[in-house]
Amino acid sequence: MISIGIVSIAVVLLATQFKSVKPEYGIFISVAGCIFIFVFLLSKLSDIVSLVDKLSDLTSVSKEYIKILLKITGITFISEIASDISKDCGYTAVANQVQIFAKVSILVISLPVFTELISKVGGLLS
Repeated sequence: MISIGIVSIAVVLLATQFKSVKPEYGIFISVAGCIFIFVFLLSKLSDIVSLVDKLSDLTSVSKEYIKILLKITGITFISEIASDISKDCGYTAVANQVQIFAKVSILVISLPVFTELISKVGGLLS
């Protein structure tokens, strides 16, 4: 975590320095820093997936539901990064559209979980 903090501070300082000379360089440095941090995050993702896989083996939760949760988490991270980069570049409308698209995508991906939940509640009420 310390290394990511140092990288982020360096990226912000570099981007700020270049922003006064050429604004597009500041944006490029910022995007490159975001991509670097995201790639570092992806390297840690295998640890999370293996832990969730172990937990799903210990419980009776279907692996399909675990996959859905991981997809939702991924969509959330990617949309947040894309939205923040869009806002930093001054494209607030694009950032808002990315957030709306992510919310709709999460809703569509989670429909099987909602369907199962409703059928279980219906079975309990019958």
